[in-house]
Amino acid sequence: MKTSVETVSGVEKRIRVEIPADEVSRRVEQGYAEVRKMAPLRGFRKGKAPMSMVRRVFKESVEADVAERLVRDSLAGAVKENDLKVLSLPKIDGGTFTEGQEFVFTATVEVVPEVTPEGYKGIPVVRQKGEVTGEEVDAALGRLRESFAQYHAVEGRGAAGSDLVEFGFAATSEGQTVEKSDAASVVLEGGVPFGKEFESHLAGVRGGDEKRFEVQFETDFPNRKYAGKRVSFEVNVNAVRERKLPELDDEFAKGFGDVTGVSDLREKMRARLLQEAEEAARRNAEEQIRQGLLERNPFEVPKTLVDRQIVSMIEDTANRLVSQGVDLKKVSMDFEKMKERFAPNADRSVRLSLLLSAIGEKEGIDVPFSEIEAEMKTMAAGAGIEYEKIRELYGDENRMDNLRNMLLDRKVMAFLLENAEAKEEVAE
Repeated sequence: MKTSVETVSGVEKRIRVEIPADEVSRRVEQGYAEVRKMAPLRGFRKGKAPMSMVRRVFKESVEADVAERLVRDSLAGAVKENDLKVLSLPKIDGGTFTEGQEFVFTATVEVVPEVTPEGYKGIPVVRQKGEVTGEEVDAALGRLRESFAQYHAVEGRGAAGSDLVEFGFAATSEGQTVEKSDAASVVLEGGVPFGKEFESHLAGVRGGDEKRFEVQFETDFPNRKYAGKRVSFEVNVNAVRERKLPELDDEFAKGFGDVTGVSDLREKMRARLLQEAEEAARRNAEEQIRQGLLERNPFEVPKTLVDRQIVSMIEDTANRLVSQGVDLKKVSMDFEKMKERFAPNADRSVRLSLLLSAIGEKEGIDVPFSEIEAEMKTMAAGAGIEYEKIRELYGDENRMDNLRNMLLDRKVMAFLLENAEAKEEVAE
């Protein structure tokens, strides 16, 4: 058998296979012998029919079967011999069976491209130096206090900005009920869920008040029940509550684990903000590396890999919605539009994956099992479950490969950052 491989494009190869006539004849004779043993012919026991009759009756089916086997077996051998990483089913041309002649066909397949990375050392990177000001610490502590805010009944005044108003209501438009509820609430000046015009009518109300008013909603209002409509509201105010923040004192601070007081809480908050700033700086630097790699290494990517990545992204989106309690049966997911939207990022992801893998191979960067095991132990500790559970989860070969590829990408990215032309500047 003779094989040759022609490059059609960066992602396609055409394999030509030539099988000698004597090998073809041998396979045909073998095919007739197998049929003779199994196929019944009138007047003869299995295996006893004259070969001439077998040839005449089963000629087309045997030749078709032999041709199919020749293509399958020889193509598998050619792929292995030429170390091709095939992604798609082959497109077969030729392969016409003619008795006494060699069997010739070509197979065009999509393959993983041979990427030769260039210019990956010395990529210019501007890395921001993380600094945390006293004002940023104060703001973070303010947000922390707000997360522990409590609402208390208002006394001696009507509702004002940031107060919580609890009420029942009936909403109608053109004589039709739009919505009705006995237990609704809004935080004034928040604009959610009825908009600020609605809230303006609640300014100054007190518990027990009744109000009637109309609101004209914009056509692009988020809640489609109200969008573009002029709605009449009948509101019965149940209560008005004001928001009170906890005092920033030692008692409040000690509620956060091993914190001794306000000054300790402040320092720990500063350390956390600095860690977040450094992490953001690292992510930003990595993105500069990725962009530099893509600009310096243009190449064609296989459609098969991009399509697989798109499917993976759609599955991730669906899983995320399910985890948020969304019933996918009640959600209209336009998969064609999703494919179109995800395509650019999928293409970019595939390019980067191929580039990082090629750089890792060129630089001899690998991930031994000891590092994979250490990562799984870290994952188990973070999730608060036994290591054996994580190990069982990654017993699947594909999942283990994905974990290894993730760690390889991480190591290659660290290598690229070490070899980047980096300069540091203070974040504004």
